[in-house]
Amino acid sequence: MNASAFEPKVLAFLCNWCSYAGADMAGVSRFQYPPTIRVLRTMCSGRVDPFYLTEGLKSGFDGVFVFGCHLGDCHYLEGNVYTQKRVKIVENLLDLSKIGRGRVQLRWVSAAEGQLFANYIKELSDELAELGPFEVSKFTLELSALESVLISPRVRWLAGIERQITERGNVYNETMNSVEFDRLLRSVCETEYENALILEVLRTGPQSVREISAKTGLGVYNVSQRLADVEKWGPVELHGYDGVTPKFTRTDA
Repeated sequence: MNASAFEPKVLAFLCNWCSYAGADMAGVSRFQYPPTIRVLRTMCSGRVDPFYLTEGLKSGFDGVFVFGCHLGDCHYLEGNVYTQKRVKIVENLLDLSKIGRGRVQLRWVSAAEGQLFANYIKELSDELAELGPFEVSKFTLELSALESVLISPRVRWLAGIERQITERGNVYNETMNSVEFDRLLRSVCETEYENALILEVLRTGPQSVREISAKTGLGVYNVSQRLADVEKWGPVELHGYDGVTPKFTRTDA
């Protein structure tokens, strides 16, 4: 696709104290940038729930940008630190779903950096133009699964205790280095995503392992493993047999 023939539509979250003021500076100074963004002003980038990022894509935007104060300059002390960690989770999930992390971007802009804000909008808009329009209809299943992961108590709990575990330690004063924690979080997110894909497919009615595999893109053995796990705690049970083929269903559908 010719990038110049497509102008992306972007949802941009701007923190009140720095990036929104930087955008205002860009406007007052008449710095030129593409009219691609639709702005949502928030008091702190730390108030931007990861769920909102995928919801933006689901709502028809081609990309979602988050702008906040530079690290160390947050008016709420560490709000942007949490933002950075949450966006990283979303980026990894977008790669896992084949949507691609390029659809969500995080940048730091201070109140005095109007030109930098304008430069970022141009740079990121050009990147999205190269990616082309985001076709929501092709990723309905994946987006629903991603949103389930991002509201998962397990994932949100892990994301919330990261600094406690990696910096201050647990109740036994034991710590986990950040590399190990990232590996753990990635593993949990991948498992939760695969479970969510299966649960979304089962909303349409009873399915066999091979039918679930075909619709989710997961391997047959992987689907079998995930079903065995989900049956232990979740809303899935054996529905019956089609000949000798077992079919599974959601009990809460």
